[in-house]
Amino acid sequence: MPVWTQFVDAIEFGLRYLADFFGSAGLSVIVFTILFKTLLLPLTIKSVRSMSSMQELQPKIKDLQKRYAKDRQKLSAETMKLYQEHGVNPASGCLPMILQIPIFFGLYFAIKHLSAHGGGVWSQSFLWLPSLAQPDPYKILPIMAGAFQFVQTKMARPANQPKAADPQQQMMNTMMMFMPIMVVLFGWRFASGPVIYWAVSAVYSAIQQWFITGWGSMLDWMPFLPDLPEHHRLGYEAPEKRAARREKAGGEPKGLFGMISRQIQQQVQKVDEEHADQQEEAEPQVAQETRKSPNGRSAASRAAPRRTPPSPELVPRRKRSSKNKSSQQQS
Repeated sequence: MPVWTQFVDAIEFGLRYLADFFGSAGLSVIVFTILFKTLLLPLTIKSVRSMSSMQELQPKIKDLQKRYAKDRQKLSAETMKLYQEHGVNPASGCLPMILQIPIFFGLYFAIKHLSAHGGGVWSQSFLWLPSLAQPDPYKILPIMAGAFQFVQTKMARPANQPKAADPQQQMMNTMMMFMPIMVVLFGWRFASGPVIYWAVSAVYSAIQQWFITGWGSMLDWMPFLPDLPEHHRLGYEAPEKRAARREKAGGEPKGLFGMISRQIQQQVQKVDEEHADQQEEAEPQVAQETRKSPNGRSAASRAAPRRTPPSPELVPRRKRSSKNKSSQQQS
């Protein structure tokens, strides 16, 4: 793949330049990670805003789930419409995490090639690591990467937040909680150079997350932690500005999310039209069955037999008691 080869060559060129400048291969990976995460900061802030907006919409999503519990297509369409009205893109919350995957594997191949053929600082040890091309012998880096990845995931969720009602949000939360385990498993036998990137990225992401959201749901476990006031956080929006942005973004969604939303809307509209056609076909039959006769009675009432009350002549007389007969004779 020429594109992938050029991507790996670009990462290798940047690492070689940083290693020559700092005189250390390990420091070049750390500086590369910090620079990359800093460039992604605007995208990270946007992702956090989207996730926060989705958390605010959870009560409305629960109402939609109760209203359209038996119609999954209608529920999906109304949920997409709710996201559209509030300018929320549920896919943007995973974008920074997805972008890190090709960077990680690009670093793996670049560091592997530099460690084998680069010579100089790339063949030297770094801290307790004998070589960046070999796994961490003490497993400190993968454990640290997984631990800080978990902390950052907990910080991204608001404190005292109930369980998400939206299936997409639940899937995203599950995937984000599964990521720390995957990081540890991948880093256990990986070359320590890419794991340095993942560990530094997790630590730096947790620091960024504190400046954006504070401690988040970590306060549910450790309420004594000092939190950052909301109006001092990165990307803070006043309520008036947030309402104006949502109103401006309430138009037709674009990109992949917009395409999915339009497809769902078309499917729901098609189902509604078929349901309306079925109702129109059923109306003449119902009208024919309930059509009334000239004397004002319906066909169902004519079919039912009339019950006539019994004639008074056929009612048997009640027998008099012997006591009443004797009193009449004496008189």
